[in-house]
Amino acid sequence: MVFLWTFALMLITVAKGMDETKLWRIPPPMKGHQWETFLGRWYYQFRKSACSWSGSNEFTDYGALITRESKNTIWFTLTMRNGICNTINHRGILISPGVYTTKDPTGGSFSGTYIIVAGDSKTFGISYGCTKMSVLGDKCEDASIAVRTRIRYPDKAVIAMINDALLQLWGITVDELQRVKHIESCFQKKQNMQLNKQWW
Repeated sequence: MVFLWTFALMLITVAKGMDETKLWRIPPPMKGHQWETFLGRWYYQFRKSACSWSGSNEFTDYGALITRESKNTIWFTLTMRNGICNTINHRGILISPGVYTTKDPTGGSFSGTYIIVAGDSKTFGISYGCTKMSVLGDKCEDASIAVRTRIRYPDKAVIAMINDALLQLWGITVDELQRVKHIESCFQKKQNMQLNKQWW
């Protein structure tokens, strides 16, 4: 049994390029998080998707506009796949500073615990999501990581800051996460089409 378990962990590491057991531990929220400062437009840069939303690995553009609803947040998420932009909306219910319960209208992809673990309001933000808790203890069996920046193409200094934060949190680097290429801009397409101008 021990051999089979060890072998399974080796397969996870080889298949993903990262030891995903590092993500089982649920990190605490960042200190001093003020949710109002994280509102506005963000661009996803690096990510590790949850198994429940593995299809998102094919996104070639990925951004979000975060707005407020009382003390909660609404995320208007823009994604591009096969050259087509789609909007996915979900609500983040504030549980405690930096910790949210997300509600996905479709019932799956974004539902679960969502934690802001590092970043600042002007440069970058790193969040941790868990869609499935382990029955064996306080661990997450289906974790996700999302790294966002305020600008579409961050410079090397910002990437270095992100890399340092990832190393401190989980002992991983940006090279172990999937990169969003931002081939085209769904934000720009929305503006050109003059749709929902109050959002974009």
